[in-house]
Order: sequence, then structure tokens, then C-alpha cells
Amino acid sequence: MIPAATGAELHDLLRSCLAVPRWIREVEVDAPYFSAGSMLDRARRAATPLSRTEIDQALAEHPRIGQRPAGPGRAAGFSRREQQAPDADDADLAAAIAQGNAAYEERFGRVFLIRAAGRTRAEIRAEQVRRLGLDEETELAIVGAELREIALLRLRTLLDEDAAATASFAAAGAAVTTAVTTAAAADRSHITTHVLDAVSGTPAADLAVTLEQHTPDTKPSWTEIGGGRTGSDGRINTLGPVALPAGRYRVTFDTGGYFASRGVPAFYPEVVISIELADPEAHYHVPLLLSPFAYSTYRGS
Repeated sequence: MIPAATGAELHDLLRSCLAVPRWIREVEVDAPYFSAGSMLDRARRAATPLSRTEIDQALAEHPRIGQRPAGPGRAAGFSRREQQAPDADDADLAAAIAQGNAAYEERFGRVFLIRAAGRTRAEIRAEQVRRLGLDEETELAIVGAELREIALLRLRTLLDEDAAATASFAAAGAAVTTAVTTAAAADRSHITTHVLDAVSGTPAADLAVTLEQHTPDTKPSWTEIGGGRTGSDGRINTLGPVALPAGRYRVTFDTGGYFASRGVPAFYPEVVISIELADPEAHYHVPLLLSPFAYSTYRGS
């Protein structure tokens, strides 16, 4: 099982997710992990933030957008899968992205980096154009956030594949690796959320959210059991398992990454909302009304 891995095996797995030696060491030092959730949490904390030097180290392992690597290796395989898109064969878009890559490298002195997984080429091109107009400090923060997101996505993929192949891991209580599958099969998870951008008056789309369960008898005392990104309507209806026991849970919103991707300075790098789930039979909805310098929440329906 990956959470129990140590030594060279774990090092190689982590390097395929994020080629930053300091990050790899910090995740390795707490190995073996008792669950996928604790491993993901440690990986997230170690990657927040990444220094300018570490960003350069990581970028050296990433191909240009639109240039799929043909070589062997787990990292190259990730890149090939991540760059799959329904409009990947659009020659005009490919040419526009290539021109954007050149303009970006001339302006910032590094390759253009974006989470390609789940994005069309048209969406990538639009983001490329937008980010070419940002200042260096803002853009560097976005690159760091994108690298962290890619690393966690890759690590979650490895953990999910590992769990699918190892039935005993699921029996040990690793809810994180099965949360995505469980939620996808259900119409609605037990806890859902909806985020509204109060500045623009529109749904806050593509905002990363994680769901954790309080596990006081373990260390760390919070275990990640789900997560996702808000859709175009600002909602996540499959945030985690379809059924949860009574207890304490918390929902964490990556507000810093959301505003950074839009070139907006924000006071809160993240918003953490803890809730008490008292009725296992009831649905719990946690909306967030968000601005760069304030937020509010309530129990929705």
C-alpha cells in the first residue's frame, strides 16, 4: 500500500508528483502513513507555499502545454493523461497556445504552467491570455498554487489506483481513496457546498474544496474524506461520502488560490468551516458568501 511505503519506492512516487527535493523530504519524514488522508494532508502542507527556487525545480519536469512527452516514466505518463482534451486536435488552438507559450516565456522567463487535467484547450488558451497580463508576483503565486494542485491530484490518483488494487487498504478505513468513487456514484453527498463571489455577484467557479472528518483517536486528528472543485454554478454536490456518522467535520476552501488565479489580492488564504453533524439522516449544506476581505456562512438546505 502506498501510505505504508518508505524508502526508494516512496521517493520515486513522490517525485513523479512534484520534483521538489524539500517537499519530498518533508513528506517522507512522516512515513509510513496510517491513511491516504493523512498523507494527502502532509503533502498539501509541505507544498504550501513553494519558494521561487522550488517552483523552478518543479517546472524543469513539466513539458510545455500542448507538447505531450513521449518518453517513459510515471511523470511523463501523468502529463500525457492530463493533457487529454476533447479539443486537443484543434490545429488553430494548438498554434495559438504555442504562440502564447513563446510570449509567456519571453515575458516571465519560464514555461507556462497550468493544471491541464479537466480543462479544454480553449479554457487553457483563455487562461494563458489572462495571465500574460499579470505582474510577476501575482503570476508566481498562481504558478505555485497550480503546481501544488497538480501534485495533489497526481498523488490522489496514485492512492486511488492503489486502493482499487488493494482491498485490505479499504478495509482498514481509508475513506479518502474511496470518497471520489462513492460520491460520483451518488446523486448527492451527505455534506455539500455552494460558493458565491460577493464582489462579482456570480458563482465562484473552479474553487478547490476539501472535506475532513474529526478523528480524535488518531494522529493527525483530522482525516480528509473528500474534496473537489466548484462547478460553473459554484456548487459541489459530490463533496464526499453519501452517508456519514454523527460527529465533527470541517470544510476548507482554497480562497487564496481562487483569488490569486484571478489576480485579486485577498486577506484570507483559506476559509475553514467546522460543523457538527448531529443528525446522520439529515442533509448538511454549507454555503459560503465570499469576498477578498470578508466571508459569511450559514446552514443551508
